[in-house]
Amino acid sequence: MGEIISTFHLDWKIIIAQLVNFAIVVWVLWFFALKPLTKTMTERTTKIEQSLKNADKIQQELQASQKEREEKLVTARKEAEQIIAAAAGIAEKQRQETLQKVKAEVGKTVELAKEQIAAEKVKMIAEVKTEIVDLVTQTTAKILGDVIDKKIDKGLIEKTLKGMTKK
Repeated sequence: MGEIISTFHLDWKIIIAQLVNFAIVVWVLWFFALKPLTKTMTERTTKIEQSLKNADKIQQELQASQKEREEKLVTARKEAEQIIAAAAGIAEKQRQETLQKVKAEVGKTVELAKEQIAAEKVKMIAEVKTEIVDLVTQTTAKILGDVIDKKIDKGLIEKTLKGMTKK
């Protein structure tokens, strides 16, 4: 070994000094560079992991809110269908009521018209009877002249009217 040391010109003092210098450099690098760097890396890793957890949580909340939104839409559609059905029922009921009212009014109008027609018929018959009485009186007076007295005339008129009303 002595030969190797003399061949390569190695000096133990220099080797020990270099080892001490190397240890000091490693310690300085460790203390001022590597330790803060590992601390920063650890903090960054923690932040990234926390962000990923938050992203997963947000994704789950988003899915839950979408599901809730879909459920609300389904509920709203059902309610809308019920409202439409109720409105259709109410409209049909009102249509039926209106139709019944119109039928009742038409019935009343027809009944009133029949009554008016019947009243006019009675009035017309009375007028026709009066005219017939006048015509019969005039005709009888012309035919018979002054021969028949007023009593006979009235009896003849009444008999004629009775015959006409039967027809």
